[in-house]
Amino acid sequence: MTRSSTLPAALAAIVTSAALAAWGTFGEETHATREYLVVLALIGVSSLVVFGWAVPRAMRSPAVGRTAIVLGVIGLVTVAAFWSGLPPIFAAGAALLGWSQRETGRGKVAVALGVLALLADIAVYIGDRL
Repeated sequence: MTRSSTLPAALAAIVTSAALAAWGTFGEETHATREYLVVLALIGVSSLVVFGWAVPRAMRSPAVGRTAIVLGVIGLVTVAAFWSGLPPIFAAGAALLGWSQRETGRGKVAVALGVLALLADIAVYIGDRL
């Protein structure tokens, strides 16, 4: 996997995360723009860590599947803090690494965890609006 193949997944994760955070922040009148900017900073830093460090490092190691599963679990755990914008970033990292190992059991589990984390995050946002 090259940097150019990682970029679309990273951008999709960032855009999804920022859009969900905007919906959560500006969906209620009591939130300020600075709260959204803090969440955007969290999204930026986590994106750099996941797509600038963890994913490239995992692709160079034999432990790709293990790293993918760890990212998927972190994605699921961070759904508890859905407002942080972190779940889509970790979910995309897990799915991307898992997809690169999709023939293996770990790869399939990582893709499933990534998809589950993203769907759970969206469900929590929808539940928060109801």
